[in-house]
Amino acid sequence: MKRLSLTLLLGVIAIPLSSCANLYFETLAPPRHPVKIDSLRALANKEWWYGIVFNGEKVGFSRLSLLSRPEREAYLLQGEMCLTLRFLGLKRHVKIEAEDTIGEDLTLKSFRYFQKIDESELEMTGRKEGECIYLNTKGPGWEKDSKLSAKGRVYPASIINLYPVVHGLAVGKEYRYSVFEPQTVHLYEVEQKVTGYEKAPRLGLAPSFRIETEMEGFSATTWINTSGETEMEWGAAGILITYRETEKEARKYLVEASLAKKDLGYDFSLIKTDRPITCPRQVKNLTLSVSGMGGLIKLPQGPTQQVIEEKDKDRLVIRTNIKMPSAEGDLSDNVRALYLSSHPQIEVHHPEIKRVAWEITKHMGDEREKLVALTHWVSKEITHELTDSFSALEVLKKKKGECQAHTLLFTALARSLGIPTRLVGGLVYVEGQGFLYHSWAESYVQGWIPVDPTFGQVPVDATHIKLVEGPDWSSFLPLSKVMGKIKIHVQDYACDEQR
Repeated sequence: MKRLSLTLLLGVIAIPLSSCANLYFETLAPPRHPVKIDSLRALANKEWWYGIVFNGEKVGFSRLSLLSRPEREAYLLQGEMCLTLRFLGLKRHVKIEAEDTIGEDLTLKSFRYFQKIDESELEMTGRKEGECIYLNTKGPGWEKDSKLSAKGRVYPASIINLYPVVHGLAVGKEYRYSVFEPQTVHLYEVEQKVTGYEKAPRLGLAPSFRIETEMEGFSATTWINTSGETEMEWGAAGILITYRETEKEARKYLVEASLAKKDLGYDFSLIKTDRPITCPRQVKNLTLSVSGMGGLIKLPQGPTQQVIEEKDKDRLVIRTNIKMPSAEGDLSDNVRALYLSSHPQIEVHHPEIKRVAWEITKHMGDEREKLVALTHWVSKEITHELTDSFSALEVLKKKKGECQAHTLLFTALARSLGIPTRLVGGLVYVEGQGFLYHSWAESYVQGWIPVDPTFGQVPVDATHIKLVEGPDWSSFLPLSKVMGKIKIHVQDYACDEQR
């Protein structure tokens, strides 16, 4: 179910179940001996169906099955997920299919992953050989091969709820291992602990082990029964819930989804303020009082953003500005290499990426001038449209996408010119609405310069509130801890009418 949780990283459950846990769950004496299956054959040729609740509304279903492949000394773990979401006034349809071929020990042998979001399709196949995962990714009109370093034992993300079952369920037991997640094309360290044995009759939960899972900032609580079957899961401290049900009950969503009333963009992503900001793209200084983070993530600081913790530990004062950084010296070799690196979603060395970057900047010698040119080119040439994009190369070919698409392409272009660039996730103010989640970039030219290739800004306006940063999309996972919880009070701001 973790693959589902990553797909629905954005989400909030209207009923605060996590704060009411004691009202539902009854602690039980655990079984005397660890619960463990001797072989995956005990779960083979079975099928499990789950309903999905997101923002207080049922939005879809998922299905999981495990098939034995004795001729290959392997098992096929098949998953399917269907969702219908209303986002920013538009209805979005999501379908994901996944097949992971695994060994008796759950390790990854090969996989197939397919996603369709509205009319945007992506298919990825791959295999684990030696110390690499070899990938083939394709969409309408494009295809590419790539590889990812994967030393030692690697498991698919789909086995996260099977791992404790295979290795023995007992209260207090802990597990640690690495998984491959195709949506972000990344390896993650997973840490799990069995924290209890309980039941919740009011929620339809039979006696089950409670497992807490952490995966680089993403948290989930899962209940697994004594037969090794997942009964229920809360993603990111209860903001996403999946629960076991029959196939008939799961598929009922197809009718119910046509009536989807809640807009997940406005109901969840939008953070309204008590005071409007009338000139968001011209703001040069901004002071906010922010609550709801409760120390869940540590906000980045630097020349353009200062964070002060007030006596109330749940309240922060954030001050931002649009100062261009002064000379900060050179980056270390390791940091520089990290932010120049290629990634299956950021194809720095692809000939087409390199050609376009050179064409845009061929008459320029100054790196800051190149940054401005790349930012303006991406903003102008890539149509802002609510469509999914998997990689920089795909964005370049489709010429459309959301802020993530603009950021991916800009990052690939800048890195191809030898300019270290990192991805940034956070909030930005939209006039007449409030703060919405957004992504942009920072490039290092004698200091980190924030650029917004969606708005065409160098540097960005001061309503850009940075929450996370990193070399690729995996750095954005900690956002799941605070989404739906943040409240903002605008203390003061100033506009630069010349911007």
